[in-house]
Amino acid sequence: MLKWGLRILGVFVLLNVLGAIGAYVMIDRSVFEMFGGRTPVIALQPSDETPERYVLANVRVLEPGSEQFSEPMDVVIENGVIADMGLDLAARANAPAMDGEGRYLMPGLTDSHVHLWNSQNDLALYLAYGVTQIREMHGQSHHLEWRDQISEGELLGPDIFVVAAQIATYDFAEGLWQSLTSKRNVARTPEAADQLVRDLAADGYDAVKASSYLSLSGYEAVSAASEDTGIPLVGHVPVAARLDDLWASNQSEVAHVEELIKGLDRDFGGYGVSNAGEYLDYVMQHRDAVAQHMIDNEIVLASTLALVSSFAQQKTETEAALETAPVGLVNPGVAEGRAMGWLPDVNIYSVPQQYRNDGWRERYETYWTTYAEAQQLMFEAVLAAGVPMVAGTDANVPLMAPGYSLHQELEALVLAGMTPAQALESATATPGRFMDWNTGRVLPGFRANLVLLNANPLEDIRNTRSIAAVVSHGDILSREELDSLVDAVEAANDSARHTPLAPEWRQAETR
Repeated sequence: MLKWGLRILGVFVLLNVLGAIGAYVMIDRSVFEMFGGRTPVIALQPSDETPERYVLANVRVLEPGSEQFSEPMDVVIENGVIADMGLDLAARANAPAMDGEGRYLMPGLTDSHVHLWNSQNDLALYLAYGVTQIREMHGQSHHLEWRDQISEGELLGPDIFVVAAQIATYDFAEGLWQSLTSKRNVARTPEAADQLVRDLAADGYDAVKASSYLSLSGYEAVSAASEDTGIPLVGHVPVAARLDDLWASNQSEVAHVEELIKGLDRDFGGYGVSNAGEYLDYVMQHRDAVAQHMIDNEIVLASTLALVSSFAQQKTETEAALETAPVGLVNPGVAEGRAMGWLPDVNIYSVPQQYRNDGWRERYETYWTTYAEAQQLMFEAVLAAGVPMVAGTDANVPLMAPGYSLHQELEALVLAGMTPAQALESATATPGRFMDWNTGRVLPGFRANLVLLNANPLEDIRNTRSIAAVVSHGDILSREELDSLVDAVEAANDSARHTPLAPEWRQAETR
């Protein structure tokens, strides 16, 4: 009997182990698809047609730190770097020349807050929209591989600054689920948080990210380990922390303007429909002090204004919001999945049906309109104080399409109070300095990551969309080649859809 009992127990244990393995495989496959991993990958091979040395002739160059373009000049590019600039260089450079026909040459754009997930095709979209650098804010090991392959000229795409997936605190069961489904870095104790930072630094990540769900003791441990190892700490202000904890930390960047107003909301005690006006008054009273703390602690601020401005409509009128979004550009695994869903049945911001009871629309519109107004008040203060800001979109979060959304963000920044020159600075020189890259300026010695425009963006920020060509690592991508990249991505997306897109969701102009 004992023998049979042991056999039965062994079979029971084996079945449970096999069941657990099967469940893990099923979850992992589902997550891989929800983050875009099942969509066919287009050809992403860098071109070898651009000569190693050539001249961009007759181009107006965005002058560093100014609000004007130069008179037409020539720019010599050699081995992916700007080698020389000046008048009449084409005639004596002993190199082939491309006539820019008086167009506007500026640094390639940087989106400082993106999520590639498993969607490698997004790399093509960034270049197609003039984004030659991105900062990945939920980095995983395959992003490190893409970063290195791009750097080595083996893969077509923007340069990538890889911030490791956010560090969060959960109990054992929730932590296991989050690490499986959202790929977060889970640290249950301060000691684990400290070791995690050291491991991520050793793995080659460019920065570590604080989660909203990081405990206060974990946040303090991450901050100390960041300072000790030299790896930058960026991201959210944890819900368990106050703004005073941010000022005392080693955090060098805050990932959204909204993080500051959420911090003020915690200090205020929480706002709702009944006290929304009082909360806005509170923001008005404290915003200048917050901005000064940002200056004093040398903290850079990422924007994501366009995303937050979309919340109210996404919450209450998801289908109408989708009509102005370029849904066709977005990986269908992302758009249709429940992790970061865009479509009406899965949209992560849409108010669930069970909460749509009496007066629900007014409540949600009031709350989220107040949220956007508070963001605007804070933005005005940090702009006036001179807080360094980098343009970021939270790309792949609905309704921010990779590449395309940075132009929406630049327009949102100007609408909020920046000059076009300031908006361009936030997407060129400032992120170049923050990430310690030689990008963001059109000057000798800087990387030849450039955008050639048909119209002057200083006169109208919407002219950043008028892309004639993109230069990435010195390689020229013509307008025809950029359109081909977008066409290929849209075709790959269409081939992988489970849910056909409604015609009205294809109205956004993507060229």
